[in-house]
Amino acid sequence: MPGTDYVFDVNEGGLTRAVSRSLDERGFAVLRGLFTPDMVAEVMTGIRRYSQSPAVAGVPGYCKVDHPKRLISPYSVGGAAVDMILDERVIDLVEGHMKSECVLAEANVKIDEGVGYVYFPMHADFSVGWRKGADSDFELTRDQLELPIGIGGAIYLEDTTEGAFCYCEGTHKMLAPRGPNIDTYPADERRAVMDKMVRIDGKAGDFVIFDDRGFHGPDQPSRARRTIILVDYYRVDTFGHTLVSPVAVWSSDIGRLSKKQLRVLGVGAGAMVEPDAYMSTRFRRNRMYGVAKFLVRNAYLWPHFKNKLRSKLTRRGHRQ
Repeated sequence: MPGTDYVFDVNEGGLTRAVSRSLDERGFAVLRGLFTPDMVAEVMTGIRRYSQSPAVAGVPGYCKVDHPKRLISPYSVGGAAVDMILDERVIDLVEGHMKSECVLAEANVKIDEGVGYVYFPMHADFSVGWRKGADSDFELTRDQLELPIGIGGAIYLEDTTEGAFCYCEGTHKMLAPRGPNIDTYPADERRAVMDKMVRIDGKAGDFVIFDDRGFHGPDQPSRARRTIILVDYYRVDTFGHTLVSPVAVWSSDIGRLSKKQLRVLGVGAGAMVEPDAYMSTRFRRNRMYGVAKFLVRNAYLWPHFKNKLRSKLTRRGHRQ
């Protein structure tokens, strides 16, 4: 990986200023050595278990928002996945850089299929006037946007090259003047942004952190499958003690979290989006949702009819 002076081995120590400088100047940095191969293997085992079937009728699994990707809650995977997204070394780096406490506003395991076409364009997460939903009273101002208000992260769970996370270097300083979607920009401005794109190849266990204000997205088109954990830490001094949507965490994981981790997890925090209106529920708008709902509602009709018939015959036998 040529020119990878943005990669920092956490085992060397004393990296806080260097990582923060990379975030300031480039908009991204890679933290290496945070997680052992055993941790990565444990998480991948859990992901394989939950990625086999969709989450239907209370069965833990994946959700779909489009064809190319599957999403799984890392809190459902549990164990080492929770340790990764709430690693206190990362929390300290993020909070030091944003000069504020943070909340883990979102976290998802994402499995991208190698479909060979662009399905998720380069984008910035924030721009002036941003608000999470149509009903939200909170809108970002330009003054607020001058500060690093969100640090995103991508944890590679496999060695990743084709399909890797990409960042348009330095574009966090632009503040997305025409909005978050690069496809809406004039051709010359779009080229100027895309010319700054760096594909961040990495190893299993690497943690890419980046300034949400810059343009980023997966390397596309790609024919390689990619498995990562995506996270987003929001600045409490900007957004308040609030996350995007409440999360369900296994009680066995909650019991071993520190006070700091619980705070970042969002214990006691408000929510921008109710759970039944979050991204993972988007399938409700798909025409196949009605079919799935019908099948679930009627999945036990045959046993029900058998039991009714058996009960009726039993009562008749007693009367005779």
